[in-house]
Amino acid sequence: MDIECIGLNVSLSPEMSFIVICLYRPPSSNSLFYEHLYSILKECDEKKELILMGDFNINWENKQDRKRLKEITDKFSLTQLVQGPTRVTKCSQTQIDLMFTNRQERITKSSNLLTGLSDHNFILVVRKLTKKRFKNIIKPKHYYQKIPKSEMHNLENALKQIDWPNILSCKDIDDNCDIFLSTINKVMSSFTRKVQSKPRQRETLPWLNDALLQQMKERDFALKRTLKTGLNNDRLIFTSLRNKVVRNIRKAKAEFFIKIIDNARGNGKMIWQNLNKLTGRNNDQRTKEYELKVNGTLIQDHDMIANTFNNFFINSIEQLTQSFSSKTIISTIIDDDIPIFRIMETTESAVLNIINSLRDSKAKDVYGLDTTFLKLHKGILASPIAKLINHSIRQGIFPSAWKSAVITPIFKAGDRTVVENYRPISILPAVSKVAEKWVVQQLTAHLNKSYTPLHSMQFGFRSNHSTETAICYFLEGVKSKLDKGGVIGAVFLDLKRAFDTVNHKVLLSKLSCFNFSIDSVKWMNSYISNRKQRVRIGKTQSTYLSCNTGVPQGSVLGPILFSLYINDLPSVCSSVNIQMYADDTVLYVHAKNKQQAASELTAAMVLISDWLSNSCLYLNINKTVCMFFSQKLTEMIQADVLVRGEKLKLVSDTKYLGIILDSNLSFKNQVKKVINTVKLNLANFRHIRPYLTTEAAKLFMHAMIVSHITYCFTSWSQTSLSILKPIESLYKQALKILDRKPNSYHHCHIVQKYNLLSFDSFKHLLDACLMFKILYGLAPPPLRQFIKQKDSRGSMVTRAFTRGDCIVQYRRSKFGQTVFSIRASQYWNSLPTELRTCTNYLIFKYKLKTWLKANQICNHR
Repeated sequence: MDIECIGLNVSLSPEMSFIVICLYRPPSSNSLFYEHLYSILKECDEKKELILMGDFNINWENKQDRKRLKEITDKFSLTQLVQGPTRVTKCSQTQIDLMFTNRQERITKSSNLLTGLSDHNFILVVRKLTKKRFKNIIKPKHYYQKIPKSEMHNLENALKQIDWPNILSCKDIDDNCDIFLSTINKVMSSFTRKVQSKPRQRETLPWLNDALLQQMKERDFALKRTLKTGLNNDRLIFTSLRNKVVRNIRKAKAEFFIKIIDNARGNGKMIWQNLNKLTGRNNDQRTKEYELKVNGTLIQDHDMIANTFNNFFINSIEQLTQSFSSKTIISTIIDDDIPIFRIMETTESAVLNIINSLRDSKAKDVYGLDTTFLKLHKGILASPIAKLINHSIRQGIFPSAWKSAVITPIFKAGDRTVVENYRPISILPAVSKVAEKWVVQQLTAHLNKSYTPLHSMQFGFRSNHSTETAICYFLEGVKSKLDKGGVIGAVFLDLKRAFDTVNHKVLLSKLSCFNFSIDSVKWMNSYISNRKQRVRIGKTQSTYLSCNTGVPQGSVLGPILFSLYINDLPSVCSSVNIQMYADDTVLYVHAKNKQQAASELTAAMVLISDWLSNSCLYLNINKTVCMFFSQKLTEMIQADVLVRGEKLKLVSDTKYLGIILDSNLSFKNQVKKVINTVKLNLANFRHIRPYLTTEAAKLFMHAMIVSHITYCFTSWSQTSLSILKPIESLYKQALKILDRKPNSYHHCHIVQKYNLLSFDSFKHLLDACLMFKILYGLAPPPLRQFIKQKDSRGSMVTRAFTRGDCIVQYRRSKFGQTVFSIRASQYWNSLPTELRTCTNYLIFKYKLKTWLKANQICNHR
């Protein structure tokens, strides 16, 4: 590039304006620079005032160097204004930063200042301005409430002085809870200060702290002194300070990006948002004002907007629930012969552990508290919180103060002025999450040992269950059936606002199926009933509205209650296979052809839709889709699945639990999706790699690249090697960025240097780890039917049995042989016996990684 420049027209008034052009000429620039400069100046209006400035890298004090440039500037009547050298080094003094104008009489002053900010001086000119053209706008001052860091220690001491046993002595749990919250708020308010918001300024680099800025000032002062004196001792001092600043900036940058990586938790979009802020490309939508259309009128008043949102969120649920006529109520029968679920009281140490396990969040609840505050003062608050929880359990009452939610509307897509294009995000009282988590721990333990556990086809919100095991089981079932021929017809249900439409009476009646005690049902009834919510827009809050249905969104207990609510869905229709992950439900059937499959699914959907209606769950027919799986591409023969007389949309691919399934299970679209995500994060990685330490870079690579590749990889890696090849290439690119090597560099050297796994080794690691979980009871029991170990023959103990070999089940087609159970069983049998006989998962994984690294072979692909 021969020239870099930017120009603008400065308008002082309709009659008066001038042009400013700023340019940079690289030292390596050739004669084309002069041609480009001439063309630029020729485009300017000769009658207009022009100011030309920049780093020309042409020494104006040398007549021979400036000759050609002066010929051009003279042609346009431009006069050079800067006097003296603008760049002084140990070896030279040159005048390369220049300013020109064609109206010298309008320039009152020019300066060439030594600042120490750079080895270039600061040059400037002052232009005449006869009168003030613009009126200053005085913006109103804004204030907000904050507890200064200097008061944090005093706040801690004030909390320690509270006599909680005496204060929390009321008989009513609601009174005690109100006293607890009011006491906390009173203490907080006594240390809260009114702070004036600083004017919005251009954001500085976030890793620059006060210490770094001070070091940079010392460095700049040393440079200034060096340039003035020219003494070698001063230059050595400057060099030492410069190197120190460079080291500390690199360290600060690394710590900054590590923090971003930790907070992002695999979210590439969040990292890009932080990078865009640094590069000035930030387009934060939160800075935009809310505007809504109500009855065709655009409203901007925050109070009206907040109430409009709240009314919409509540009314939209009520409209759905009004469409349900009958409600199935199950009579409460408690069987004393099997374990009964009773909510036991907690302890201070248990509450302390729960608070420690909460995710850090500064999202304020309706009382101005957050989980970060609880964790910061956990040693003081654990005891009174434990007392409140136990009081709640004894009375069978969930405190009213813990039932108030604050809602933040989050924009989805489409027109921002349309209320339907927003979804609610609920923030529940921070203390209530501790109580919920204590109950969830007990309820989970009860369901795991109960004679009436959750249905085996429910994969959501359960220990040893995950999206990976859900997808794996689905593919095992589908491929094993397709191996025999025919087609699989599947319907992927979409339940509209499923958590919000749960009927409380139906839910409480269903709890009897899990042997809940009367006291437990009473507490659960109190937990779900008489809830209320308000919407918060900035500092404005709507009025409260009651929530009469549903389980609380954003809660800890809500998801498991929903699982209990929907638990009997698979038993509704035994003629089809039904699999659930919370409210994500798929039903499928094996048939000779599409018409038969469609007919069976239509019959099943009659029973399913009736059950959903009786359970007050709304089936969204517009988003519920039908799909046919087969080994090979088949003709698009019309085969309709009907629900209440309406045809379901027939698709060739759909997303299920984050994985794109296509009709031939080739996973082409899934691979494309992963490629796009990983490419984005690779660009991200390449951008910030120079600022990261090696450990930070490895952390980024695993969190932002490897995590996306390995998500449910045991399932979609069943595709062909040719389709999977681009994923392997991207992994190799990540390794090269990690080591800051060009694409031509061989990745195997990097794998050895950093003691990492190759792509093939990653595949084997994931397969073997899931196999271990299935074999040793750390995965859903239904998967065990596809993985079988060889047993002894009568009294004979075979070597295969001793080694722990798995049976590689027979599949007649190549399509059927791609299934996880066959591929993983074959690899499991190839592992050393000492690995397969290991019974501890963490030890097994560590030993397997070590073995894989020791046996990696470079194939130079």
